[in-house]
Amino acid sequence: MKKLYLLILYFWFFQPIIAKAKPVKGISDFDGGFKGVERITFECPVNNERNIRKTNDELDDQQLKEICWVDFHSTYLNVMNKQVINKQDVISFWQSPPKSGKCCASWNLIYKDVEGKNKILSMRKKEFPFPLTKRKLKILGTPSNIINRWLAQ
Repeated sequence: MKKLYLLILYFWFFQPIIAKAKPVKGISDFDGGFKGVERITFECPVNNERNIRKTNDELDDQQLKEICWVDFHSTYLNVMNKQVINKQDVISFWQSPPKSGKCCASWNLIYKDVEGKNKILSMRKKEFPFPLTKRKLKILGTPSNIINRWLAQ
């Protein structure tokens, strides 16, 4: 009889753990895997300037808006085919939200370079003027979603 009570007590203790294992549809049933290559685009640091001739023969100094990118592979990052950062060299990740919704959301990774020094890869977007809409918030969340899934693998 004591064995039956112990069996019931054992089942009663572990029942909540069994219930936690089943995903809830629409809430916790999303695929968290990282398959293939995913790309994050961001704005390049400003270093080029060009002159644009207006119709009234005045010159207008305007900076080129260039798009940079990082490809996330399963074991490494490819930064514009110029640098490869291995996943095991990544130390941490954080997201900086735009201050007051007006400028500069950034996604930052700290990694070790080939010499063993800590470096930061910063991906910044300046295209989020106030007020933040649902579409802009989705765009802000996509890079951090990609990076978090990549780091979890």
